[in-house]
Parts: sequence; structure tokens; C-alpha cells
Amino acid sequence: MKPLKILSFTVSIIILLSLLCIFFPENGINFAGKRLLFPSLEDVLIQEEGNSPKAEIFDPDAQPVIEDSVKNVFADSLRLFHDFFEDSPARIHLPNNDLTFFNTLFEVLYNINQQTNIHILHYGDSQIEGDRITGCLRRMFQERFGGNGPGLLPIVQPIPSITVSQDYSGNLTRYIISGNLAAKAPHNRYGPLGQATQLSGSGKITIAPRKNKDAGENIQTFHKVRLFVSNNSAGFKAKLQTSPKEEPITQVITEAGTAMKTLTWNLPVPARKVIMQFSGKAELSAVALDGEAGVNIDNIPLRGSSGVFFTEIDTTSIIPAIKELNVRLIMLEFGGNTVPGIRNEKGVEQYCKSLARQIARWKQISPEIPVMLIGPSDMSIRVKGKLQTYPMLPLLVESMQRTATENGAAFWNMYDAMGGENSMLRWVKERPALASADYIHFTTHGADFIADLLFRSLMSYYDYFALTKITPKE
Repeated sequence: MKPLKILSFTVSIIILLSLLCIFFPENGINFAGKRLLFPSLEDVLIQEEGNSPKAEIFDPDAQPVIEDSVKNVFADSLRLFHDFFEDSPARIHLPNNDLTFFNTLFEVLYNINQQTNIHILHYGDSQIEGDRITGCLRRMFQERFGGNGPGLLPIVQPIPSITVSQDYSGNLTRYIISGNLAAKAPHNRYGPLGQATQLSGSGKITIAPRKNKDAGENIQTFHKVRLFVSNNSAGFKAKLQTSPKEEPITQVITEAGTAMKTLTWNLPVPARKVIMQFSGKAELSAVALDGEAGVNIDNIPLRGSSGVFFTEIDTTSIIPAIKELNVRLIMLEFGGNTVPGIRNEKGVEQYCKSLARQIARWKQISPEIPVMLIGPSDMSIRVKGKLQTYPMLPLLVESMQRTATENGAAFWNMYDAMGGENSMLRWVKERPALASADYIHFTTHGADFIADLLFRSLMSYYDYFALTKITPKE
């Protein structure tokens, strides 16, 4: 069993048993005609001394001993967490080692209920394309905290996804801010996905989650559909159906306007498919398919991008969507596309200065949302006929970590989590292979493995947060 699994399991059991000891009724409970009893903390922590009648009577003088024992249990658990935070290659590096860094996210997760729906935006390059890594993270978050649907999606998606099927037709033109497939718009209103679709006349899209067991059952259905519209003409119409046989539900924006608007359809029953038809002129930023409550992680890949485009986007096309979606974490997974072009320390320095500006832009957009930068994986190149780690990659990762923490962002070192120098060679040789023969990209197995590492690392910080909630006070 992996160390993180052992840690999570051990701490969970200790916490669960302690809570049962504290809160289980002293006289037990009736169940199926039987009375169920559970020992108190006194029963657990005080050892009986022989068969002496005195041992059957609770001694008030023992109360400090009991309290000290409980505190010792929690102290031991906290020590395990701190060992992970200080030494594990899969740990998250935090600004000033501040363990409260993610608390705005963790507070919501800890108190999540039937009405709360939150989003985590996961930006990245081709490593996350097609919902790789993100899809696995989404499934694990939804299994633990609830949530439904695939989350935020572009209107037009030409790249196949392993979790969602999307088709489009009509007068829809896609623009994207960055990457190999970039087709720049005549404006900078790209929205939260870094891409926007121009509607000129009529258009239609169909979205349906794929039947992929690895994506999880929760993604198959959704209860709420939201469409983000801006710069629309008067009388813009959007019709929604969850089946071709159904009568469409139409929403109309009667007045022309430039500001972003959200059209929302709360569905009476969970849906597995959505058909949307548009007419008029408008910029369509995205569509969101969500559950009634829980967590969604949005896959936002930009193939070939180095992640330094956020400063080029009009923030007024992002901020309303961020608020509407109740975004609680921004993850920026970049750096891999920069590695082949970096020849010296100056190249590293210039890139990291650009990253610092991107972090600053997100702090401007929404100061209360934590930002986590995720560094590139190990990547291999032939040097004198031998495959090895790109020469400048370790320095780049080190500099990205320092840039993140010095500018108020967290940093997850994917390179170290993989195993460090030349780990990509081992990942390619694994069976089944965890990385492809280009020695750059993960296979599906490898993407899931990385997602699992990242999720368990983040959840270690969440479990620490939850444990401190119930740790006995001095």
C-alpha cells in the first residue's frame, strides 16, 4: 500500500473511533431489537488493573491522563502530516509554508451541502488535452464531495475528449488565445476558457458525456445548464432540449448589450444529453453542465501553450463567469512547451518573469481564490545518442517553484513526484506504459497515475485541515 494511502487510512480510523467514543450515547442505541454499545474514551484509554472493584469506578483524578492521551493521539497524527509536508516529493510547496493557504477552498469542502456548487479551473497544455488528468481528478473529487456533470465546456471543441462528446453546426466561429491551434479573435474577450465562439446567424451544439467507466458515474448526468453570452444583438435566442422529442425551452435576451450574461436552465429531472440552438449575433464563452451541488473541475487545455496569455485577456470577460461558477481554486499546469526552447539561465529567468505576471493577473481577477502552479513532467531528449532529461529542465522547475511561492501561489512539483531526473525513461518502460514513446506525454494510465498523486497530495492538506478542526485545544 502507498504511504499516502496508509497515512490517510490510519488518520481516518483514529478520527472516526475518537468521534464515536465521544459522541456515542452512553446507554447505547436500539437497532433491530438489540442494544448497541460503544466504549467511551475512558474505557479505551484507561487500562484496568486486575479485577479490583476499584478499577470499575471512574477516578476523577484520571481525567488529565485521559485528556493527555487524546492530545497525544492527535499530536502523533499531526506529526505524520508534517513529515509528509516537509519531506515527500509529492508535497505541495506553499508560500511561507502557510498551511492555511487552501483554507478558503477547504472550508467550503468541509461544509459542503445540498445547495453548494463549486468549480476548480484546471488550465494546462497538451498533457491535459482530451480531459486527461482533469477527468480523473474530477471523478475523485465528485466521489468524495459530490457533484455531477462534466463542468465548463467550450461551445466548439475540435479535439476529442475521453469523457464528453461534442458536435456543432451552423455559423459558429471559434477563436482561441494561445497554442498551436490558435485562431486569434479581433478582440480580447476570450472568457474563462481562453477561447470564445462568435455566432453570426444560427448555430447548434450537442453535448453528451461518454459512457466511460473511468470517468465515473457522476459525470453521466447533470441538473443545471448555464450558457455564458456577451456582446449580443437584441432578440438573441437560445433553445435547450435534453432529447430531440422534447419541446425546447427557449430563453431570449431582448436588449443588445456587451456585458456578459448567464442564461440558466434548472432541469426538473437529471439529463444525459443537451441540444442547444442559437439565433442572432453574440459571443458565446462557454456552457456549464453541473449537478445541484458538489464539485466540478473544468478541463481547459491549450495545446502548445506556455501559459503566459492571461494578461492578454479582457478581465471583464472572465470575472462574471468566475463569480457565477463559484470558483475556489485555479490550477495552472504549464512549462512543458517552454522546455525545448530554453538554452540558458536567461531563458529560464524570462519565462518565470512572465509566469509571475500571470499569477499577479489572477490575484487581480479574484484575490480570494488560491492559485496553484503545476510544473512540467520529466521530459527526455537524446544527447550524444543517449536519452536523458532535458538539460535545463531541473533549473526551470526549481525557478518555477520559487516564482510561485514568492508571488503568493502554491507549487506542485510534478517532476519530483514522478521520480526526478530520468524518471520519464522508467515511465515509458513500465507495463502498462505510463508515458508514450515521445518521452514527453503521459499515456492514459500515466495521466491517471499523476492525477491520483496530485489528488492524494491535496487531500493530505485537506485532511490536516479537517483534523485541526477537532484537535483538542490547550
